[in-house]
Amino acid sequence: PEEATRALDDFIVHRLPRFGEFQDAMWHDEPWLFHSRLAAAMNLKLLDPRAVIAATEAAYRDGRVPLAAAEGFIRQVLGWREYVRGIYWRFMPGYLERNALDAQEALPRFYWDGDTEMACLRDAVGQTLRLGYAHHIQRLMVTGLYAMLLGVHPARVHEWYLAVYVDAVEWVELPNTLGMSQYGDGGVMASKPYAATGKYIQRMSDHCTRCRFDPAKSVGEDACPFTTLYWDFLMRHESSLRGNQRMALQVRNIERIDADERAAIRARAAAIRAGGGAPPRALTLL
Repeated sequence: PEEATRALDDFIVHRLPRFGEFQDAMWHDEPWLFHSRLAAAMNLKLLDPRAVIAATEAAYRDGRVPLAAAEGFIRQVLGWREYVRGIYWRFMPGYLERNALDAQEALPRFYWDGDTEMACLRDAVGQTLRLGYAHHIQRLMVTGLYAMLLGVHPARVHEWYLAVYVDAVEWVELPNTLGMSQYGDGGVMASKPYAATGKYIQRMSDHCTRCRFDPAKSVGEDACPFTTLYWDFLMRHESSLRGNQRMALQVRNIERIDADERAAIRARAAAIRAGGGAPPRALTLL
């Protein structure tokens, strides 16, 4: 507990002031950025969440951190964390069996060794295996997003998150993974699937500058697998997603894709799945 309190003090002084501004950013070889690294201490009951909230509020009232940083962090601890706890205790044990999107694919092997050509996944998975840590955008919009777009069974994703993260106590990990990340509960926890192309990762990180895949392309050897699988995901679930008002604009964009491109997207997505969830390797001419 004493070490956890020192960790809280360190976060308040050195990283909280920029948390609101950069909490969704990702950067190569920068695993911590402006995040608190307090989840494990709170989940293991070494640090009272009320003390975390009080310290954050005090820093704001003393003028040491801006409102956007204090509000954003308190909302995650007092708002989201407690909401997740409520979901778990309200819907378990049946919640664990939910699979609203009927996802059946296996988890790609590179989730266990980090051996992939995709720079964002290589960085997030490698960091996870090395440190047992990744921040929320790496979990939601890199490892989680790819698994959802690929169609991995949510229970397999849950098992992986529970195995690799040091803060992964099931009551907090399961709803975030199955509900928020994989939309496996069909909207109990989140009002829409968090589906995005590789362009999102390009906006939020430097990963695409070090990657052979182009986030603007959905077909071709250099097409970003996130972008290919995003359009494939929307086409596979078009009928059910049309009824979701928050997805309406994304689904309507399918209408801009002609039949030939649709077929090409589906073919490349099928090739990715046939390769165990990894895109075909680029051919090297000797």
